[in-house]
Amino acid sequence: MLRRLTLCACAALLGAAPGAFAQEYSPLRWYMMGGANPPVGNTSQILETGWDFGFAVAWREPGHPLGVRLDLNYAANNATRALQNAGSIATGLNISGGWADIWSASLNLEAQHLFTPTMYGYLIGGVGAYYTQVQLTEYGYGYVCNPWWGYCYYGNGNTVVASNSTTRFGWNGGVGMAFRLQGPTLFIEARYTRIETSPQPLEFVPVTIGLRF
Repeated sequence: MLRRLTLCACAALLGAAPGAFAQEYSPLRWYMMGGANPPVGNTSQILETGWDFGFAVAWREPGHPLGVRLDLNYAANNATRALQNAGSIATGLNISGGWADIWSASLNLEAQHLFTPTMYGYLIGGVGAYYTQVQLTEYGYGYVCNPWWGYCYYGNGNTVVASNSTTRFGWNGGVGMAFRLQGPTLFIEARYTRIETSPQPLEFVPVTIGLRF
């Protein structure tokens, strides 16, 4: 059923009249966006909702609804208490915090459908490479020496005690709405993102808002 609905939506978007997009003369567009990065599925058990920020560039011939878009994104999510507890068991340390950094580059297809002269919807999806680094910290006290200025002092804070990084294939797919302003175009989109990490994939649905120039 979901596959049929997706095919119907794609057909509707690709069937948009080419003339509806004729008011855009440049084939190259730049994007800047940011928003929330909530995990879903099993990922929500180990990571909390974080944030996402990125840039993109798209190429679409004027008069055609289908274009190609390259996205570069960074996302950060804090570790849940469950992940901290698992880290404490694995390392034998008193893990008190942690986070995941995710850098990605994805190549996507974007299909637009014009609803009014100033508003359009679109489908977007593609594949990419995702670099993920998870770090766990322990809170403690100690004697700290500054390597630059040469002085030492007694301090406290969080220290990274466990770290793991990997680069994996991933894919995404979602929908968006855009509104043409006097200058740039305002858009909001949501995309399901799956990173094929082991032993289980990482899954998110980032919801972002941004500007297209």
